[in-house]
Amino acid sequence: MTARTHRVFIASPPLPDGTVVLAPDRSHYLVRVLRLRRGTTVLGVPGDGCAYALEIEDASSVRCVLRNRGLAATEDAPEVRVHLAQSLIKGERLDWVVQKATELGITDLWLVAAAHGEVRLDGRRLDNRLEHWRAVVASACEQSGRLWLPEIHAPMALDELVRNVAAQHRVLLDPGAPALPALWRADTLLVVGPEGGWSDDERRVAQAAGLSVFGLGEIVLRADTAPVAALAALRHGWGWRRP
Repeated sequence: MTARTHRVFIASPPLPDGTVVLAPDRSHYLVRVLRLRRGTTVLGVPGDGCAYALEIEDASSVRCVLRNRGLAATEDAPEVRVHLAQSLIKGERLDWVVQKATELGITDLWLVAAAHGEVRLDGRRLDNRLEHWRAVVASACEQSGRLWLPEIHAPMALDELVRNVAAQHRVLLDPGAPALPALWRADTLLVVGPEGGWSDDERRVAQAAGLSVFGLGEIVLRADTAPVAALAALRHGWGWRRP
């Protein structure tokens, strides 16, 4: 197989010489969009650091069946954790953040229900959005060649987040604060606010929890631009090494 071999995320590792049946959307993608045919081999990635050679046996656009031909590649588990805690923002802007943050190597996505946020999710709507974001993450991993699937955590308030996430570097991004410095390579939490910014209570919570407060220079970035810029700065400081 070459670097051009297409990747497709699968729900779980396949059995030796077993088959994998893709959902209709992924079947349509392989057969109608990529125009792959019977006998073509793709990489099946369950998100646990392994990739399997899967040969297409039935190239149906509604029920594509693939045969496991064995383990094709492995990737070591991330040496450090990169946690992005992103406040809920509207619609496609959050989809874009999830996609780009995955490409930039996050290991965990924590969603924050901020006081000044304009988005509230619960019940069935929350379940649907989480499922949607998992699909966005899987697609971004397919594109970027990652074999480890980032974990997505349901929305929580900032005080709950800081109790749940331990990291050597814990940073709250806040416009007007000193510029984010180069951070050495270690477990890192980046917390990004909503369009309306952090409330005074949330700033006090962050300070009491020992978070460092930094900004991204003199230009005020949008809520969907800031996390991508911060992650890029972080990865640049690490020499663009894998997490």
